[in-house]
Amino acid sequence: MNRDDILYLIAYHNRANAKIFETAALLTDEQLMRANEFDRDSAFETLRHIVDVDWSWRQFCLGNDVGKTYLWDIVPMTNFQETRAAWERDRAELLAYAQTMDDAALQNEIVINAEKGERARVWQILAHVVNHGTQHRSELARYFTVCGYSPGDLDLI
Repeated sequence: MNRDDILYLIAYHNRANAKIFETAALLTDEQLMRANEFDRDSAFETLRHIVDVDWSWRQFCLGNDVGKTYLWDIVPMTNFQETRAAWERDRAELLAYAQTMDDAALQNEIVINAEKGERARVWQILAHVVNHGTQHRSELARYFTVCGYSPGDLDLI
């Protein structure tokens, strides 16, 4: 995978997440916080999870192992508005990070699990971030549609 491919995927990821956040803003607090609707409990917790995973993998690629620290331990993410603001900052940082990568840098390997000797290339980690987001966006899109607010087309192309 080359730089143009990764930038295309990150742009898609940001565009699709924007639709999800725009749609989430239409829901009531009760709908956003309704428990037991997702693996992550609520739509709100799923949104926080998406933002945190993007941030933590980017930090990991930058050489900052955040361990068990969550983004909400560092910046306020106690409600939808704070979570959306955190995402808006982080999406710009994710894109900026991807733009610093050239084809050679995307091929660099990072140890992702020292105990098991697992490694991944930077491009694989960034593709994982996009794929992870797709999983949770699809869960959220279904729920939002049931609530009467379809986010519309979230396809890659």
